[in-house]
Amino acid sequence: MEQEKRIIGQEIHRLAHSISKHVAGYVKKEGIDEITLMHGWIMKYLYKNRSNDIFQKDIEKSFSIGRSTVTSILQILEKKGYVKREYVEHDARLKKVLLTEKGIKNTESIESMFGKLDEILEENVTEQERDVFFRVCDKVRENLESQNDDKKEGGIECYEHSCEK
Repeated sequence: MEQEKRIIGQEIHRLAHSISKHVAGYVKKEGIDEITLMHGWIMKYLYKNRSNDIFQKDIEKSFSIGRSTVTSILQILEKKGYVKREYVEHDARLKKVLLTEKGIKNTESIESMFGKLDEILEENVTEQERDVFFRVCDKVRENLESQNDDKKEGGIECYEHSCEK
């Protein structure tokens, strides 16, 4: 019997789902308010850059996500008491994003979880395999970015049952 061809996008989705389930189990066990993997990554980013002024656009760029998505995430994190936004002195139109004390404490706990998660993900993976994995991830990301450059309105257009570039 012929083995079914694996699909990159589907495998990425399956990995992301497995990682999210692992994170959800950890935060529940630690008693941290429910947060998603993306919330944790953004909080970690803010934690690592505490000495700099970080604005929403910095988060959008760093994580390659849109303004409305970042706005929603920051609203959730604000509601849970993890982040706050403050106006900057030199431009009242700009608000920097900061972790609260609660956000700092939970990020330190999450940081430990990310370290353990990376250990689990890299178990039995050689340095060479790891390097290949990251090169493939870079190529896939470049493919998607070049597609978006070619078709500013969304990349692939689908009509009924067929799709074209």
